[in-house]
Amino acid sequence: MRLLLSLTGVVLICHQLTTALLVKQYNCDNYVLSWCQLHNVSIRSDKDLQSVVFPKVQQVGFLNGSIPIFSHLINLSLFNAGVLRVFARGTTVNRLTLPNTIEQLYFRDNDMFSVEIDPNVAYSMRYLRIHVNKLRDITNFKQLKNLVELNLCENLIEHVSFEIFAEMKQLKQLLLCGNRIKTIEATININLPNLYHLDLSSNYLFNQTSLEFWNFPRLGNLSLRDNLITNLNVQIIAQRFKVLKILDVEHNSLDCTTYRNMLELVRQRSIIYNVDKRMCSAPTVIRRFVTPFDDTTNDDGQLQIRQLKERIYQQVKIINNQRAEIDQLRNNLSALMEQFDLVVGPQARANDAF
Repeated sequence: MRLLLSLTGVVLICHQLTTALLVKQYNCDNYVLSWCQLHNVSIRSDKDLQSVVFPKVQQVGFLNGSIPIFSHLINLSLFNAGVLRVFARGTTVNRLTLPNTIEQLYFRDNDMFSVEIDPNVAYSMRYLRIHVNKLRDITNFKQLKNLVELNLCENLIEHVSFEIFAEMKQLKQLLLCGNRIKTIEATININLPNLYHLDLSSNYLFNQTSLEFWNFPRLGNLSLRDNLITNLNVQIIAQRFKVLKILDVEHNSLDCTTYRNMLELVRQRSIIYNVDKRMCSAPTVIRRFVTPFDDTTNDDGQLQIRQLKERIYQQVKIINNQRAEIDQLRNNLSALMEQFDLVVGPQARANDAF
């Protein structure tokens, strides 16, 4: 009897030890700007979650590791731990079930190709960055009506309908740079009253940009850099974007009409701009100052040519200075975009340490 009781006690102790060993308590490897960093977390399936305990923090970042399917149960586990902001980089998150309890979600460089968004859920998410991934279809993103920032740069998107963003009335930043976008469509007026920064650079846009449907009264920074655009309706840009401060259209093949109209606009409105210099013939307003060369008008003609060259020289100086300013602003913007406080208010200020 005593032997049986001893064996039973040993079995119970072994069971308790086994159970304890199965529980994986993740602790913060280190803190950076109040972010709890977790390195090399491996959750291959929902079954693994039975033995996983996350630290009770508000901001958690997953670096490297392997979480192929970021499921609803993972979201629930993070919610139970009190997590409000999540970052993941290099964790091979192929599929993401978007949580409705997270206000800020940054998933960068994870080979992600699918985001599941429930059309029956009212998401409270405000800041969403899913850049440097493999998304192709973003149609279901129209459900995210409370977004302030949406970054989808460096994905595989080829077509965008701006009607996806039509209900995002709080949106301040929309970044679609570095995709494969060939067309941007809109069949209705898109009113985004708070949009300040729109980045469509490094795509394959030609001329179909649906500018006539864009109503962005607070747009201050527009980038169409590095596309295939040959002509733009500068008049619509002047009418629709009355507070525009930065306009980048460099690395396009603008025709001379667009080029002249754009230079006139940016000079009238003191817009910081970046555009490739074009060798276009002088417009009528300048050509009328140049008289045909002959012996009787030699001196006057030479004087006018010299004055014209001086004007061109001054304009080149202005352009070079503006390019330097744009480069500096771009560097500043890149740094700011790595911080949450670019657009977040003091009441919800947080820093992105990744």
